[in-house]
Amino acid sequence: MNINFDYLEEPIKIEGLTSLSINNASIFAKIVESLYHYKGESDYVKIFDNKFNTTKAIELMVVADVLGFDANSASIKKLVYTDLELQISDNPLLKTEIEGHIYGISRLISNELVDFELDLAFEKITFTKLFTAMGIQIEESETIFERMLDIVQIYKYLSKKNLLVFISCGAYLTKVQVQELEEYISLQNINVLMLDSLKVNEVKNLFVLDDDYVLLKGKMV
Repeated sequence: MNINFDYLEEPIKIEGLTSLSINNASIFAKIVESLYHYKGESDYVKIFDNKFNTTKAIELMVVADVLGFDANSASIKKLVYTDLELQISDNPLLKTEIEGHIYGISRLISNELVDFELDLAFEKITFTKLFTAMGIQIEESETIFERMLDIVQIYKYLSKKNLLVFISCGAYLTKVQVQELEEYISLQNINVLMLDSLKVNEVKNLFVLDDDYVLLKGKMV
């Protein structure tokens, strides 16, 4: 993946964990705003692959508030429940057993409704409704670092995403945590951009746009 915008002589190649720090507050704000409202080719920030195919809005995942990130949003839960049902379907004996229990519960409730004072009806219990009733959800960590690892894992799970962007998260991480995050991202074989106003020295693939609009890389920083 590559990212480009004004003040860059050439695009920045995003490989594994890549850190981009921007000293100028106005430029930093403009890039963050463009990423939040990203639509594609007409945006201030250009994101594209090595074949110059522009990244679509649905393919971009931007996270600024790590602790406020909803790992159990409706869209994510829908994907999880669908895949969980497929996993159960791959085990015919388990699926048959669960469906037998569902039928038994439905029959017992149905018998009780006959004797109730009001005319009541109920919908068929599907796997999705069962998962919802059981409150099945992704476990969320409490610390910022662990939450970032959770988000990376969720991003990896979301097959339609091509780039994960963390905004202003580098300041929360220790040197060891940055190294662990970098290693974890490498193992997942994904691309992640950390966009900060402060330099994150520990990242190997580091870029800094200084006050003179000069892009410094790695050992030049």
